[in-house]
Amino acid sequence: MGDAYVWVADLDARPEEAAVLAGRVMEWLEHRGIVRSELTNCLPGDGLGRPPGPCAAYAVTEDAVAAGAACGVVMEIERRVYACADPWTATCPHCGAGTEHSDSGPDMWTHAWAPLLDALYAWFGGTGPDGGACVRCGEWADFLAWQMDPPVAVAHLGLVLWNWPPPAGPFLAELSEVLGGHRLVTARTTV
Repeated sequence: MGDAYVWVADLDARPEEAAVLAGRVMEWLEHRGIVRSELTNCLPGDGLGRPPGPCAAYAVTEDAVAAGAACGVVMEIERRVYACADPWTATCPHCGAGTEHSDSGPDMWTHAWAPLLDALYAWFGGTGPDGGACVRCGEWADFLAWQMDPPVAVAHLGLVLWNWPPPAGPFLAELSEVLGGHRLVTARTTV
């Protein structure tokens, strides 16, 4: 079994405020005892992160966080597309049309839906707007308006918890409060 991580994306953080918000979140996590204050090699590979603190269980749906060599927390302050490794779908907020999975080849969706995926890649690369048009009705919508399952988020700020159980509702509510009431999207994926 490989490593897994939980991501929590802040949908409302603007690029110019992401670093300040990340500092606020890390300070809160340390103060609550969810993470320790020292940076250690607790992420897969050579990455530095914060190991679980004595109150880490407050943040998750299980009774404990299994501390180990690759069990830590990091804030990401950059333009990111947060998605699960599993295939996902998108549904147009205007007409309800949904993406169609490709039956063969390396493509995630059928060729007809490639423009929406291309728009998402362009946003991630910094060359595109924050939305795309439906190939059925032609209406444009912000990526946040598309219904994506499992969750997908475009964001400039994210909290990543390596090898932690899913986050608990009260933790997510308090985290949103720390971020000024920002909307959060979360999912767990295995790598």
